[in-house]
Amino acid sequence: MQNGEDGKAGAGAERRRHERAPLLHSGSLHQNDDVVDCVIKDISASGARLMMERRIAEQDNFILDIDGVGLFPSRIVWQREGQAGIRFLNDPHTVQSWISAAWGRDTVRV
Repeated sequence: MQNGEDGKAGAGAERRRHERAPLLHSGSLHQNDDVVDCVIKDISASGARLMMERRIAEQDNFILDIDGVGLFPSRIVWQREGQAGIRFLNDPHTVQSWISAAWGRDTVRV
């Protein structure tokens, strides 16, 4: 686990690079020919917390397709009990601009 993104409240949240904003939005994870539906629970310029029905391989990169927003190259940071923390592979400023365009300027900050 890196950057304290272990899904726990408290000290872990203080180590995150970017503030997370609560969200409830549908998406899907695309890894090779495999697709897993998910719900984005919170998001930041550097990553997100997802709810999903099953685990995906942690060693590979994948694409998070956020419905109506776009495609976010990503990597799994942690997984457990139907949830996962992901890190976006794009520059946080780029991700912030995509998120701001979709949900408004005050959603996340770099």
